[in-house]
Amino acid sequence: MIQFKDAWLSLTAIAGIVLFTGVAAQAETGVTIERIEEVALDNLIRDGHRRLLVSFMAAWCGPCVDELPALNNLYQKYKNQGIELIGISIDLGGPSAMQPIVSKLKINFPVYWYGETAVNKFNLNAIPMLMFIRQGKIVERLPGKRTERFLDQKIRELLK
Repeated sequence: MIQFKDAWLSLTAIAGIVLFTGVAAQAETGVTIERIEEVALDNLIRDGHRRLLVSFMAAWCGPCVDELPALNNLYQKYKNQGIELIGISIDLGGPSAMQPIVSKLKINFPVYWYGETAVNKFNLNAIPMLMFIRQGKIVERLPGKRTERFLDQKIRELLK
């Protein structure tokens, strides 16, 4: 788990490195990260008919990147059973910061860029941060990287 207090100072330098090394990378496989506006994100979250798992992440966050394959596996397993999964990048550098990682890992669930304003809007004190949403309400927040087995159990609970 990355604490923002410890990581924020080096964020700008790391984001610059990620941008420099990833600008030319495109989504040859997986999804293409696009910006999501506040209204669209709010509508996704508040939709009373959804069971949604939102993963807040950043390219500079090792635990976030490490958790992505497990989330991708679980998305494949549960996408036809009523669970939606979206990723939200909070990178300062825009969608191009996270895109090389999403492409390399062949992530198939939608990943959007919202930027650092998500930190305050969603009271993110650590990332990765998972928010489980049922009927338009946040029912659980899980900071830190979790195992695929643990997340599988949590998703099964959300389906109930």
